[in-house]
Amino acid sequence: MIHINQKEDLIFSFLLVVRNEEDYIENLLESILHQDFPHDRYEIIIIDGESTDRTPELVEAFERRYPDRIRSYMNPRKILATGWNIGIQHSRGRYVIRVDGHSQIPRDFLSRTYEVAQRVPEAACVGGVIESRGTGFWGEVNAYVYSHPFGVGNSKFRTTKNKWEGYVDTVPYAAYKREVFEEVGYFDENLKRNEDLEMHARVRRAGGKFFLSTIIRSTYYVRNTLPTLMQKSFADGKWTLVASKRGMGVLRGRHFIPFIVVMATLAFTVASFFSAIAWYTFLTLMGTYTTLLLVSSWGLKKEKGWKYFVPTMVSFFLLHFSRGVGSAAGLMSREYWGNERVYEERYDKNVTNAAR
Repeated sequence: MIHINQKEDLIFSFLLVVRNEEDYIENLLESILHQDFPHDRYEIIIIDGESTDRTPELVEAFERRYPDRIRSYMNPRKILATGWNIGIQHSRGRYVIRVDGHSQIPRDFLSRTYEVAQRVPEAACVGGVIESRGTGFWGEVNAYVYSHPFGVGNSKFRTTKNKWEGYVDTVPYAAYKREVFEEVGYFDENLKRNEDLEMHARVRRAGGKFFLSTIIRSTYYVRNTLPTLMQKSFADGKWTLVASKRGMGVLRGRHFIPFIVVMATLAFTVASFFSAIAWYTFLTLMGTYTTLLLVSSWGLKKEKGWKYFVPTMVSFFLLHFSRGVGSAAGLMSREYWGNERVYEERYDKNVTNAAR
């Protein structure tokens, strides 16, 4: 049982930035509202990016049922960074928690987060691991791909299965100390995606640490089709490159791999027409990649049968390919090569407005 200092007032501000999440918002709000944590010690703030489905209607129904526990705001720019900043501006908790609308949390999410935060008071931010889950055939395949090292690299919060905790470079669905934003500023609204990577780079440069514990758990619902998987992966690839420039060294090794593979494949494909060495190198690389595809896809085949084997290989390949192409697009984008001074002026303005 957790012990809460009675002198503390509001401990957590739960921020939920959403857009068109009618399939997930009700279950997520129910799980947030019914935590095994004192209900008067956390607030729930919903920021809606002008949803065009039933999300606003569903949120309004919850506000009527729980008028003293839920507040909602609109996010006219529709991007995550702006939504988070609006939520932070209106929050009052000692810790600010960000949770994705495509997710689900267990009943002990807040109590576990509080326990870890109290044990590791020097951490600027604490978080846990994510279980990837999907619905339907392709949802199951994509969930496996998103929780396998071949799909997401050494991303501990996605791949760690056993009990573990320690310092990492980033954590999901994190509880940030409020003073973090006072020290390093808010999320960069010039980034349409991957704003957390750039923000976390600033936190690390300021000496802040991220702590991950497997006792904090949540569920992330992956895209259930190949086109939506590719769309998300492409955007992640593009905005990770843009965030890397804004954050001066945001990228970790796992972020580079899809980009390098796509560029190397293109280079060796062209060179193989003129060089036998390039041709054999190309074949060796393709053979190595195919072997990794086969080995990595075998796990789901063993668990669910042969019909999953080839589709898993396809999902791995499209995840890598679309992210690599997205990274190349990011490198050639206006956002990447845009005037840094203009970006800085816009960012400073965003932070100033959010702080009012």
